[in-house]
Amino acid sequence: MRKVFYLILSISIVGALLLSACPQQQDTITVFHYLDLADQAAAENFEELRTAFEEAHPEVNLEFDYLVNEPYHNKLQALAVADELPDVMFLWPGKRTGQVTGSGMVKDLRPWLTGNESIFSEVALAPQGSNGEIWELPEQVTATHVMYVNERLLDELGLSFPRTFQELLDQGAVIRAAGYIPIAMDNKDGWQMQSCLLSALVARTGGREWLNRARTGSGASFTDSEFVEALQVIKTLSDQEMLSPGVNQAEYGVALTAFVNEEAVYLIDGGWRVNNLVAEMSPEQYEYISLAVFPALDSESGIPNSTAIVTGTGFGMNANLDQEKADAAWKWIWFYSGPEGSKIRQKHGALPAAQVERPPDFPVLSTKLSDFLGSVPGGYVIDAVMDAEGMGVLHPGIQEMMFGNLTAAQTAQQYEDWVAANDSGRG
Repeated sequence: MRKVFYLILSISIVGALLLSACPQQQDTITVFHYLDLADQAAAENFEELRTAFEEAHPEVNLEFDYLVNEPYHNKLQALAVADELPDVMFLWPGKRTGQVTGSGMVKDLRPWLTGNESIFSEVALAPQGSNGEIWELPEQVTATHVMYVNERLLDELGLSFPRTFQELLDQGAVIRAAGYIPIAMDNKDGWQMQSCLLSALVARTGGREWLNRARTGSGASFTDSEFVEALQVIKTLSDQEMLSPGVNQAEYGVALTAFVNEEAVYLIDGGWRVNNLVAEMSPEQYEYISLAVFPALDSESGIPNSTAIVTGTGFGMNANLDQEKADAAWKWIWFYSGPEGSKIRQKHGALPAAQVERPPDFPVLSTKLSDFLGSVPGGYVIDAVMDAEGMGVLHPGIQEMMFGNLTAAQTAQQYEDWVAANDSGRG
C-alpha cells in the first residue's frame, strides 16, 4: 500500500512539474500604436510601460505595429475600409479618427469602465459618441497650443514676453540680429500649424460658438473674417520671417531640437512636448522655461488669452472582438491609461487623465504645464470637430499660403468649398 502511495505521489509531482514547464496559454492582441520610434525618449518611456504590462499580465501577448503622423492616419483609414482593423488601435476623441469611431467599428468602453469613472478627471471622460459612448480611454487632457518661452534669452536680448501680436512682430528683428530663431515650429506634416497654432487663433477670433456655427453652416462659414484673420496671422508670421527657416519642409522634432539647444526664443507646440523637454533639457534650463499662450490679436471676439484644448487620445478596441479577446484587450487599455500606466508616464513628465498622486520629484516643467492647464481657457481643436478628410485640403492650403501661392482668403475659400460639399457636419 505504501508503494502505491509513493507511486501516486511521484506521478503527481512529475505532472505538476510538467504543467509548470509548459508556457501559460496567452491571448494574442494586435495593437496599432501612434508612436515615433525615432523619438528616443518617447520610445524608451513606452518600452518601460510595455515591459511593466508584460510582467503584470503574462497571459496577454501584445503584437505592436507603429506609425506616426499622416502615415498612421492613412493606414488606419485603409484598414477600416478593408475591414481589417487590429484588435486595439490608438484613437482620437473627435473627428480625427472619426472614420473609425463614428462607423460602429470600435466598441463602447463604458461596460468595462463602469465603477472606475471617478479615477479620471471629469473633462477626460466627456462623451465621445452621440449617445455618450467612450470609444477610447484618454491618456491625458491635451492643450494643443503652448508657447514655450526661453526667459534667459529674452533677458539677454533686453526683451519681455509680448502683450500683443504687433509687439511680437517688433521683436523679430532684434532676435534675428542676435542669431536666434524667433519662433521654432516645424510643419512638414501640415497638422502642426493647424492643431498647434490655427486652432488657438480661431479660439481668439471666433471662439467655440462661432466654430460650431461654421462647421454646421448655421449662419457662419469658413470664409468669415474670424477664420480669414486667423489664417492671416500665420501668413504674416511667415512673411516676416518669424518662424523657423524651412518650416514647411522640417520634420516634426526639428523645432524642438532648436529650442532645447537654445537656438530659438519661442517654441509653439502642444502640451505633450513637455515630456520631451523634461527628457532633453537640463534641470538648470527647467527653471527659465515658461509656458504661455500667443499674444493678444487686434480683433478678438472669441475667448481671450486662450489655447485650444481637447480630451486626450488613447486606445480603443475592435468592435468584432469576442468577449474573451475584448477582456484581454481591455487589460492593455486599462493598464495604459489607468493608474498603473499613468504612474509610469507621469514619472517621465506626462500629466495623465487618471488622477494619481504626484511623486515628490515630479518634474518642474510638468508642474508648470499642470498650472498652465488649470489657468488657461480653451477653444476647439479644428481637426477634433471637423472631418479628417478635410485636413487634406486645409493643411496643404496653409502651406501654399505660407509659400505665397494663396492669400488667406483663398485658403479659407478652398476649405469652405470642401466643407460645404463633403463635411458630415453640414448634413
